[in-house]
Amino acid sequence: METSTVQLTALKGVDAARLERELSVMWAEASAGGDGRAGVVRACVLNLVVYAEGAEEREEVNALLDEVIERHPCRAVVLVADRESQEPRLEAYVSTRCQLSSRGGKQVCGEQITIEAGGAVVESAATAVAPLLVPDVPVFLWWKDIPHYEDKLFNRLAEMADRVVIDSASFDNPHFDLARLAEILRERAGSLRLTDLNWGRLTSWRSLVASFWDVPDYRPALSRIERVEIVYDPPDRSPGDLAPKALLAAAWLATCLGWQLDPDGGSRRESETAFELKAGGRRPVHLLLRAGEQAAGRDGMITSLTLSTSGGDRFYVRLRPGEAKLETGAEFGDGSPAVSRVLGLEARTEGRRLSAELDLLDRDRLYERAVEFAARMLETPQSD
Repeated sequence: METSTVQLTALKGVDAARLERELSVMWAEASAGGDGRAGVVRACVLNLVVYAEGAEEREEVNALLDEVIERHPCRAVVLVADRESQEPRLEAYVSTRCQLSSRGGKQVCGEQITIEAGGAVVESAATAVAPLLVPDVPVFLWWKDIPHYEDKLFNRLAEMADRVVIDSASFDNPHFDLARLAEILRERAGSLRLTDLNWGRLTSWRSLVASFWDVPDYRPALSRIERVEIVYDPPDRSPGDLAPKALLAAAWLATCLGWQLDPDGGSRRESETAFELKAGGRRPVHLLLRAGEQAAGRDGMITSLTLSTSGGDRFYVRLRPGEAKLETGAEFGDGSPAVSRVLGLEARTEGRRLSAELDLLDRDRLYERAVEFAARMLETPQSD
């Protein structure tokens, strides 16, 4: 499949009616083959509103949209903001994005409206976005930045959306930002359906850890877990903070197993942060999050997750050094033969990850519970 993009010149201001006419002309020409391409079919299964700042982010968005529109023909409204500009500016571009087959024939295409906003105009840019949305199909907001929860623009765009997509890997201050995210989810329970690309990156890890409970012979040992250790690569932007992936993985495990957090049981020593939990209200579980050596290209990634039991059993998932593979295994305190296997780590592009989120409309309650638990972990006093 070959991607083809056709773009018109900029239109000063955002005149929704004029933009619609321009798009209609483009589609008519494309369907007739007037632009040299084979005929196409116009389709729109959803609206995707994207917020990004700066030229670099804009280029990245454009590259990702090729993958997204291949799977979800849609109307993408890309709002590129320059909040630091001294001059108010509002311009719009229209374009079509098609996946062209080498065998010819009609192809289903999506369309894109890019809005460039600068200065004071940015805050009210939601009024320019609203009339551009295609009615009767879902609206997704991909906020490709740290969410500004007190920002009128974020709030107005979020109110338009059926689902909001963020990425906690981009947090400058993971501790503060995760705590604030939990607060927002509590305040807007029922009205804000939010998901996190970083949560999607944990899918393979969560699936492999959960698979231990699929083995009947393992379950008696797993009911005696007394220690959980998660090793992670420090986040590039804030290496002294716990990585969001590690916090979310720990919180997911604790909420799924019904463990309770001891609000006074935290401690920190150099690169290790410990938490005390209770299983079944009585049995203590020691949770340790440990920063490993920082490595290029592993920004905040988990490198191992190990469950240890009172009987000397160990169940682990770990990233094999230098390989795009995960190793999962079990070692037993009674001398039984160890079991292990190696699996290829799913290498999904960000475009594919975003596409996967566009398949879902319901609230991700499992994620919301994990964020809430992670926030309570961060509130635990840390003794040295």
